[in-house]
Amino acid sequence: MSCEFASSTDLDRDLERRVVSFLLQCGVLRTSGIIVRVQDGMVTLRGKVRSFYERQLCVHSGRRVAGVRKLVDELEVVG
Repeated sequence: MSCEFASSTDLDRDLERRVVSFLLQCGVLRTSGIIVRVQDGMVTLRGKVRSFYERQLCVHSGRRVAGVRKLVDELEVVG
């Protein structure tokens, strides 16, 4: 009998896809250049947003995705 476990890389890729998908669903990623990176369940959002509201929306939405252990906000408000 053998067991297969998904590697952390596979899990991270899946989590990245789900975070991006959720941010798209919320309308956050439609025009902004936000980069989503995941490592060991830690999600980093990086890029430029147009307002503090958009920044908060990104961070709050990103934290709602199942599997996010920690969210690092590296978003910059411009404009």
